[in-house]
Amino acid sequence: MTTVNQIPDANITPSLPPKIREAVDKVKVAKAVWQEERRKQTEAAAMIETIRKRQEDTKTETQALNDEWRNLFRENQGNMTPRMKKLRAEIALGRETLDEFEDLLAAQAAENEFLPWKTADAANHYISEHNRLIETHAVWLWNEFMKEHGQKLIQILGLLKMTLGRSASAVIGVVHTVNDPESVLKQFISEQLTTPALSCNVSSTDYITLPGISIYADDKAIQDARQSPSPAARSRMLKQRDMVKGGEKK
Repeated sequence: MTTVNQIPDANITPSLPPKIREAVDKVKVAKAVWQEERRKQTEAAAMIETIRKRQEDTKTETQALNDEWRNLFRENQGNMTPRMKKLRAEIALGRETLDEFEDLLAAQAAENEFLPWKTADAANHYISEHNRLIETHAVWLWNEFMKEHGQKLIQILGLLKMTLGRSASAVIGVVHTVNDPESVLKQFISEQLTTPALSCNVSSTDYITLPGISIYADDKAIQDARQSPSPAARSRMLKQRDMVKGGEKK
């Protein structure tokens, strides 16, 4: 699938009706909202990783200081030297800092808990607006085609119904297929129009797409939408969070 990051105003042809232009604007707004929510989630995840890295570095440093203190303790037969006193203070600070890191990570996790929901909801809304736009445009294209060629197309199909039906009904002997005019016409339409349409790769037909807009919504939005929890899962998570908050107040 192809994706388009922006929908340039200049690429939207002025000949499009207001209904489609309004739909384009809705897609632009919905996509911008989704991208902003995605940015917040990405930055929040990156910050969590940064904090964890700092926590791990502090843990490593504190462990190294503690090992040094133990070695000095043995070397000095328990005599507390100025260096050992300094190390002890630094070790205590390191351990206290590690506890603070745990609290910080817990606070960050609680703050970021619903970011994936917001991203998924925004992605679903953008996808919905995008699909509605493509459908509206497709119907408009069909109506425009029928305005210009519809009467002639219907007349030709009517003629084919008569001629093909007449030929089919003239067959003498055992007939293995339907041969009434209506069925013959339906079979013709299926072979000439319906079957090719079903196998057509619409993503490659650029001449019927809106300028600057893909047939499909952004792949990343589709991936984000799949991460959306079910209503039951959301309800369960909200209840769990309320229980945790209730316990904290006590």
